[in-house]
Amino acid sequence: MDKNTSPAYDLDLFFTNSLWGKIHLATAGGYICDEIFNDSQHGETKINLRKSARTDYGYKINPNLDKILRLGDREIDFKKFDKEMYLKDFIFYAKKGYFSFDKTFVNSPLDFHYHLVAYPIFSENNFQDGLSDYKKQEKEEIIRKAFLEPIEMNMLK
Repeated sequence: MDKNTSPAYDLDLFFTNSLWGKIHLATAGGYICDEIFNDSQHGETKINLRKSARTDYGYKINPNLDKILRLGDREIDFKKFDKEMYLKDFIFYAKKGYFSFDKTFVNSPLDFHYHLVAYPIFSENNFQDGLSDYKKQEKEEIIRKAFLEPIEMNMLK
C-alpha cells in the first residue's frame, strides 16, 4: 500500500452512485481515504475517457459558479482568472456523461465540500437508463440544489 499523499495532488476521481449516476471529482489537494487513494481504477477510467473520442452529451455549466467560487477560500483574481481554462476538464467529463465537481475549500484538505461545475444534458433517448418520470423530477431537483451550494462528499472520508 502506498503512503496516502492525496493532499499533494489534484486527483481526478470517478464514482457511480444511485443519487447522481456518474460522478467526476477534482480533489484540488483534498484528503481522500486510503482505499480510494490506492484504487488504480480512477487513473484507468481517466485514461480510457481521454482515449475515447466519443462524446454523447451536451453539457451545462452551473449558473451560480462564479458566486460559489467566491465562497471558497481560493485567492482568485477574477480579472486574471482564465475561466475557459478552468472549465475545460469539467466540460470534457460532462460531455462523457459525468456530473463534474471541484473541491470548494481548497486550502482545507479535510473539508469534503465540492461544488457542481458542469453536468451532462440528458435527452429522452439517453436519460440515465430510462429513469421513471418521478426519478427524472427527483434528479432535476437534486441538480437545482447543487447549483446553490457545495455538497459534502462523504464517500471520500
